[in-house]
Amino acid sequence: MSGRPEGASKSNAADPGSASGDAVRGNAGDAVSAPSPSADGALTLGILGATVDGIAHDILVAGGRIVELAPAGSGERRLPDAAVRVDGDGRAALPGLMNAHTHTAMALLRGYADDMPLMAWLQDKIWPLEARLSEEDVYWGARLGCLEMIRTGTTFFNDMYWHFQGTARAAEDSGMRARIGSVILDQGDAQSVAAMRAGVLEDVTSVARYGPRVQASLAPHAVYTVGEESLRWVAEQAEALDLPVHIHLSETAGEVADCVAVHGVRPPAWLDALGLLGPRLLAAHCVHLDAEEVALLAERGVNALHNPVSNLKLSSGGPMPYRALREAGARVLVGTDGAASNNNLDLFEELKFAALMAKHATGDPTTLSAEEALALVTKDAAEAFGVDGGTIAAGRVADLILVDLDHPTLFPNHDLAADLVFAANGRAVSHTICDGRVLMSDGIIQDEAEIRAEVRTRLAHLLAN
Repeated sequence: MSGRPEGASKSNAADPGSASGDAVRGNAGDAVSAPSPSADGALTLGILGATVDGIAHDILVAGGRIVELAPAGSGERRLPDAAVRVDGDGRAALPGLMNAHTHTAMALLRGYADDMPLMAWLQDKIWPLEARLSEEDVYWGARLGCLEMIRTGTTFFNDMYWHFQGTARAAEDSGMRARIGSVILDQGDAQSVAAMRAGVLEDVTSVARYGPRVQASLAPHAVYTVGEESLRWVAEQAEALDLPVHIHLSETAGEVADCVAVHGVRPPAWLDALGLLGPRLLAAHCVHLDAEEVALLAERGVNALHNPVSNLKLSSGGPMPYRALREAGARVLVGTDGAASNNNLDLFEELKFAALMAKHATGDPTTLSAEEALALVTKDAAEAFGVDGGTIAAGRVADLILVDLDHPTLFPNHDLAADLVFAANGRAVSHTICDGRVLMSDGIIQDEAEIRAEVRTRLAHLLAN
């Protein structure tokens, strides 16, 4: 992936625009978010003079899809007056990044509890505060998380958190794509569990109200918080409703030991026995895997979601056996986890940690190259989540970002992929576009001040009680 081209054209920057679209629905793992062009087929957005794979282009968009990568300088005259124009001169266009595992609303809890073991962190600090969160708290926390992701170049996130409707609304209002997990935990008596299940079904069957960019999943938290009966119920519902299942798997040595003590087998084997280990499964962390489990996950087609920064910060062990998983044929994606355990949602930073950990673990500096790392959060993630994107090409969804080639971390542009993974972070992103709509223009997000003000007010109330 090369950097700045020669002779890139110059055009005037424009204010953000908007576009909408419909979805083509299919199997949950293969569902394709497919926005339609504008009603009359007119161009709605032009990104003028941006570098794509080292060559300057005018990227022309109609509604939510890329129509053409035209030669630089040829596209502006084809744009109607109403179309949005974005200055791509001195910038490289990339597919929007896709965050494979996060708890978006936990942006509210960034810095609230640090330097603690995972279970003490959860039980003593995080879960007690989360129990007081309302749907509106989660909505504004998720808006804050979306704000950070948009600012750092992410256009899609795969989420698991309380108050499904709050995060789904936030995703819709932010303009991002999302797969929102309705959380399943076994708490209380049989009546409470039945009510929880009914609420989960209401969540996942009502998600269409948020438009085609927002889809649902079933999200049993982990094998240590969800019992056998509920996990079997999840497997049945996932099959019946054609939904993916998002779970934490083999994150800590304690989780593995407890699973063996209670069920007589390690977590992957336990999920396999319950019918959950398969292509629908989005398994976060996958740190404590032995060779047989690596082979089993690959054989079953499980999606392993790597969260290197959170695993390091919480001393979860590891690292994830990235090369072994890939060599076995498993799909590996990358997520940030939540901002309370990372403590940011910057996927560029996450890729650096993923690559460095893989190299260190294998003693081989060729493991997880920069190009391969970028594919984990673009092309590979798009295939896993059924988004018709992950690359910049005619006919694909218009989910893309621009990075400033004059940013100190990208200059002097020897190798853009290496610069993005090993030197840059999300601050190099100047524009974020999702579904053909400009969400951030020259670093400006229109409703940022409102989000910050509301979060301050809500946190003051939460922490005072």
